[in-house]
Amino acid sequence: MTISLRMFLSSTTFGLVVAAVYWLTTRENVGTILLGLFGAGFAFVSGYVRVIQPKTRLDGDAQRAPAELAGETIGVFSLESPWPIVLACCTAALLIGIVLHPMLAVFAIVALFVTLWQLVRESV
Repeated sequence: MTISLRMFLSSTTFGLVVAAVYWLTTRENVGTILLGLFGAGFAFVSGYVRVIQPKTRLDGDAQRAPAELAGETIGVFSLESPWPIVLACCTAALLIGIVLHPMLAVFAIVALFVTLWQLVRESV
């Protein structure tokens, strides 16, 4: 397990534990959801690092010095993709839907998953 994966997994655990403790002490929905999303965001990054780890050399390579790792491929990022902007719009629609109307939130979640699927499909 690399250093970056351990860091993101510990941040995921921290976010989810804080969300659970916050819910148990305050019973407040909005703060709990936001803290849970904090943990979920790190879980998403942890999953990405875990999937991309066999294809690249990230950090924690004990056999080679950092100077020898310069120029290694870290990941595949498409520079002309519209999906990051669509992802931001879907996330904004989801947050607005949570506040204003649940039906908008449901449509935003569906659009969010379709957008994430397209973004991952394009990156791999």
